[in-house]
Amino acid sequence: MERNEIRAVELVRRIRDEQAASLAGKSDPEVLEFFRQAGQAAREEVRKRAIQRAPATRGAERTA
Repeated sequence: MERNEIRAVELVRRIRDEQAASLAGKSDPEVLEFFRQAGQAAREEVRKRAIQRAPATRGAERTA
């Protein structure tokens, strides 16, 4: 198996810098709305993944 190197600190810094640039000059309510929408999108993605895995998980529980 090939090893992948992940540079987590660099990745997080890049994300932070991109967010800071996109939020520059925004009002506090606009910043809060940005993060509210981002959180909502993340929760929806988790919900979709859980639904996709649910049949496989239920089957594994029965055989365990």
